[in-house]
Parts: sequence; structure tokens; C-alpha cells
Amino acid sequence: MKLILATRASPLALWQARTAQALLQSAQPALEVELLTVQSTGDRDDRLDPASFGRVGIFTAEIDHAVQSGRAHVGVHSLKDMSTQMPAGLMLGGVLARGAVEDVLVKRGGGRLQDLPRGARVATGSVRRIAMLKHLRPDIETIPIRGNVETRLAKLDRGEADALILARAGLERLGLGGRISEVFETQHFLPAVGQGIVGLVCRADDEATVRALWTVSDRETAAEATAERALLHGLHGGCNAPVGGHARAAESALMLKGRVLSLDGREVLEAEIGGLAHDAEALGRQLAERLVASGAKRLIDAARTHG
Repeated sequence: MKLILATRASPLALWQARTAQALLQSAQPALEVELLTVQSTGDRDDRLDPASFGRVGIFTAEIDHAVQSGRAHVGVHSLKDMSTQMPAGLMLGGVLARGAVEDVLVKRGGGRLQDLPRGARVATGSVRRIAMLKHLRPDIETIPIRGNVETRLAKLDRGEADALILARAGLERLGLGGRISEVFETQHFLPAVGQGIVGLVCRADDEATVRALWTVSDRETAAEATAERALLHGLHGGCNAPVGGHARAAESALMLKGRVLSLDGREVLEAEIGGLAHDAEALGRQLAERLVASGAKRLIDAARTHG
């Protein structure tokens, strides 16, 4: 049996795909696994700003199409880039064991967020990170940034910003953990839904591939992914919404926290729910309902209108 994995060509995307490839081949030595690199809309046009572009899937649509059309069996994604509404005929067939979930500060010469001077320019392409930064340091100026991890670090080193906010998992997976100045605790900086998780997408009717992906899918990570994605779906959020979500599964138990902010960080709605891991989807929906009842929809809609 041969599996073709579709992936973006960035160094981090290739790390994800090669990790999935190695795990699949280790679990099933007779399996032949190849990579197919695909250029996404987000990679092709670096003028697009994901925070204001509005269309979910600018980093995933072309990969998903390769799976739908049969060019590939599996699409490998950063789960946080994926829409909570799966494309026609596709399913989330598995998730790799989760990496670090935290956001981090990267600053030339090191230092913590609290040490940045008033008016410091902090670069991020995420409205969630903008809102959480503004909540902690309303005096800081946030500036947009595009490009892969290496491109963003190069822009920082050229002085285009005083600091960056990035995902810890991406830096560590690329061997760049030494660039981290501060790891933000999740109670202050709630991560993006799916942060640190590699998602494996396949055709829902491709039973052989579904079985193959099951052999490398991590059970606790799957429960966390399910809960977080149900939360985001229930909030009608996406990559351009100031929403954070973090689930923690341990054996049969699961805890899920959600947070919705105004874009200026002044308003914060937060709630938490716990239950059984096999009820992950229902827990995500219930938490979303609580946040909507508290006014989350108004904050999300206002952030999109502003964008």
C-alpha cells in the first residue's frame, strides 16, 4: 500500500509531514509513504493578511483539494489553520501527539513582555494575539507581519519590529527554541484552538487510509482537538476572531477553557467546563453556548467589522 501526503513546502510544514511520514512507516513497515508539496493561497500571495482576509482556509484549501481529487491520500495541516467545517467528502482522520501549546515572545537580546518600553512595536498576524497583548499591555503598538517562521525572525533581526509573538511549538520543531525570550503562561495567553497539533485529513470513504491514520493518532490529543474545534465552531469563530481555547485531556477526563476578547483587549469573557473525554464535542458546544450567552457574539462580530 502507498500513501501520498500533501503538504505545504515551508520548513515547518515539511517537518510536520515528515514526522507523520516517519510515524506511519514505523507503525506499518510495509507501507510506502511519499510527500507531495502543494502551494497554498497564503503562500502564493504574501500581501494577504490572514487577520483581515476573512476567508478561512488560505493555508489549507489547495492541500484539501489534492486529497479530494485523488492526487494525495492525506493532507497534513497545522490544526489551527483548519476550518471547523470540513470540506465536502473529507474528514479529520487523525492527529499527532500534541506539542507545546504556548505562545512566546521573541525579542532581540531577550527580555520579557513587561520589560518592553511604552510604544514598543510587537509584530503578529493574529487578532487573538493582538487582543491578548492589548489586554496585558495596552501601551504597546501591534504591527502586522506575514511569512513563515524564518521570514518573521529575519524581519525582527532587520529591526522591522521590537518583538514577535509566535507559537512555541513551531520554533521548537524547527530547532529555534533558543530564540524564545519568554514563554507566556496559558492563563495569561490562551492559545489558539488546535495550537501545537498536526491534523491529518483524508477522504471519508477511503477506509484503508482511515485505518492507517488511526494507527498514529493520539487519543488524548484527539479529544482535545475535538473539544476545542467544537468550541470554535459554536462561537462561529475562525482565524480572524479574537478567540482562545485550550483543552487538557488526561485518561478519561477533559477540561476546556475558552476566552473571547474585544480587539482592544478591554473586554474579556472567559469560561471553563469539565467532563469526560468521550464527551469532548458536547463539552465544546456547551462552553460555546455559555460564552455566547455572556455576549461573545458581539465581541467576535465587532472584531470582524473592524478588520
